[in-house]
Amino acid sequence: MRRLYNSLFELTDRYYPIFFALLTALTAFLCFRCLGIGAIDSWDEARHGISAYEMMKHKNFLINTFMGEADYWNVKPPLSFLTVTAGFALFGYNAVGLRFFSALSYLLTTVCTGLFARRYGNMASLLTMAFLTANYFPFKAHLVRAGDADSLYLLLFTLSILAMLKIQENRRWLYICGLCFSLAFLTKSFHAGMIAAVGGLFLLFTGELRRIRPGQWVFFLFSVLFPIFLWVFLRYQYDGMIFFQHMYEADIVGRTAAGGLEGHGFPFTFYLTSIFWNYDYIYGFLSLITILGILYLLIRPLRKADTPLPSMDLTGLLLWLLVPLVLFSLVSTKLMWYVYPCIVPLCLLSAVFLSALFRTEKIPAVLLLLLLLITGTGTLTFIKNNYMDNIRGACSNNLQTFVMEQFDRTGSLTASVVYLDAYDPFLYANTDEWQQNMRLLAMMEGDLDCRDGGAAAFLQEEEPCLLILSIPFLNDYPELTNYEILADNGQYLLIQKP
Repeated sequence: MRRLYNSLFELTDRYYPIFFALLTALTAFLCFRCLGIGAIDSWDEARHGISAYEMMKHKNFLINTFMGEADYWNVKPPLSFLTVTAGFALFGYNAVGLRFFSALSYLLTTVCTGLFARRYGNMASLLTMAFLTANYFPFKAHLVRAGDADSLYLLLFTLSILAMLKIQENRRWLYICGLCFSLAFLTKSFHAGMIAAVGGLFLLFTGELRRIRPGQWVFFLFSVLFPIFLWVFLRYQYDGMIFFQHMYEADIVGRTAAGGLEGHGFPFTFYLTSIFWNYDYIYGFLSLITILGILYLLIRPLRKADTPLPSMDLTGLLLWLLVPLVLFSLVSTKLMWYVYPCIVPLCLLSAVFLSALFRTEKIPAVLLLLLLLITGTGTLTFIKNNYMDNIRGACSNNLQTFVMEQFDRTGSLTASVVYLDAYDPFLYANTDEWQQNMRLLAMMEGDLDCRDGGAAAFLQEEEPCLLILSIPFLNDYPELTNYEILADNGQYLLIQKP
């Protein structure tokens, strides 16, 4: 039995490049498959999309605007908006362009973390990638398949910490760490402070703080501050301190206020109970493995021979996992994607501990085979669930589908004035106002001029215009039957006023 078990691991080592390529391809499939099918969400995704669209339209790639005015609600620096504009430039004004660089960022996060984990062994590398591929929540909400800032931020967060863990090998990694922090700040503002907290504590606890020479500090601070100061200088020329004041009020004051910003206040244990100790998904299993691995390191004699990872790396990974988790748990505003960066070290640590356990000679091979089977079966199940729920289950809603079917940027209706009076599945309600997601879709599909007021405003409009109407609402406005109906799908009408 032991010989058979060892043969399995020899295959892993011998054919590592093949397994690595297969996991990369699987992750890419989950990231990009059906990327443009899911309905566009309001708030962050639609807001980013509208700002990126207006950046391209007005040729101003520094100032994010909403409806032609400087946006002081989504007060993020411009990097994440620029990735959306790049997606639009590559793939056109559609949901794929909106989300492409978010999907690519997560793929790069998985690949880079897997390559880094190879320093702990081939099995640790492959397990890390498998766990990140089975990472359910980021595929479901606000990250991998959403056109906003979080996926790029996760990539830069990850690269910054991975570079930090390598500074003992080469001090130049310190400058890469600083640059990635700077770019993370230019992506998601003060959220990048978590990188600084992890990095500062790491340098302090490991003693690296005293070993960095003055000249190295100069280059490090330059890599951190120059990109940020350059953006601050350019932005200040536009509206002075107004934008920075709103940044501070939204990200610092608003999110630490009692009760939580915009009603997202939850108790301290929110992240622990909703993600890290949730047995419905993979996180409970990974958390259990990580806790047992840490306990093993604490209670056993600290012999270097059987330490699964160096103490410096262990310190960095634990800080990466715990510092954002604790600090965001202390903040009153709690949203699931705030702690997505903590999932990367969770996957990495559990992979390292499992790999070390699989390699031990002290446990009977039959038990190790059983554990390997449980781990493999469970991970594949989570990957399947990820695919079935978040990829295969992706779909648009009826209203968005109707708009996409009726408009074309090269068609005769391009740039038309359009009113809306319809049932919106995203709101689960009737509306005569254009929500952010519908407004973005209308802009991408036909560069439409979206106006609020519904059928009543449509009837009073003096210039040519269109109306999207739920069919039952026709009974409330019988005079609409006097106008030409351009489309009727049994649920919605497209009515034209010449």
